[in-house]
Amino acid sequence: MILGFILEQGFLRAVVSFITMQLQLCTVFFTFSLGTRTHYFGRTILHGGARYQATGRGFVVRHIKSSENYRLYSRSHFVKGLEVVLLLVVYLAYGYNEGALAYILLSISSWYMALSWLFAPYLFNASGFEWQKIVEDFRDWTNWLFYRGGIGVKGEESWEAWWDEELVHIRTLRVRILETILSLRFFIFQYGIVYKLDVQGTNTSLTIYGFSRIVLAVLILLFKEKAYND
Repeated sequence: MILGFILEQGFLRAVVSFITMQLQLCTVFFTFSLGTRTHYFGRTILHGGARYQATGRGFVVRHIKSSENYRLYSRSHFVKGLEVVLLLVVYLAYGYNEGALAYILLSISSWYMALSWLFAPYLFNASGFEWQKIVEDFRDWTNWLFYRGGIGVKGEESWEAWWDEELVHIRTLRVRILETILSLRFFIFQYGIVYKLDVQGTNTSLTIYGFSRIVLAVLILLFKEKAYND
C-alpha cells in the first residue's frame, strides 16, 4: 500500500497519507471487515448456502443500538475475539516464560486483531460514547435479551428468536458432525488448563479431568435453576 502511494503521490505525501490513515483507525476497520468476510466464507465452505443480510439504505452517520451490533457481529467477531483473548492470556500465564518484550512481539498482531473485532463496532458508531445513548442502548439490549421468543417473534425482538435463526444452517447430520468436531477444541483447551493448574501435582489421570467436567456441569445447573426461579 505504501509503495502504491509513493508511485501515485510521491514519497512525502505517501508518508503523510499513511499516518493519516492510522490516526483515522483505518487498519482497525479493515481488520474488522476482514473478519466478516472470513467468517462467512468459512460458514459457506462448511455448510453451504448463503444469506443476504439486509442493512437498509438509511443515513450513513446514524447511531446503531448495541442489541443490533450484537446480533450482527456476535458469532462472527465477538465470540471469536473473546476466544483469541482468552488463548493469549492463558498462553502468557502458562505457556510462555521468555520475557515480556518477546511475548509482545510474538502476540501483538493477535491482540490487535482480537481487540479490533471486539471494539470496532463501538469505535465507529456515531454517538457511541455519549452517556445517554449508552444508558438507552443498555436498556434496549436487556429488554431484547430477556424477551421470550415464540411464534411470530422476530430476531430483532428477542434473543431466543435470534438464536434460533442463527442455528438454521445446522440442519443435516454432516453439518452437526462438523460443528461437533470444531467444538472439541474447547474440551482440549480445558484439558490443558486442568493439568497446568497442578491440582494433583504430576498426576495426569483422566479422573481429574472428568471431575472438572462434573464441577462445571453442577455450576451450569445451579445457574439455570437460579435463572428459572427468577
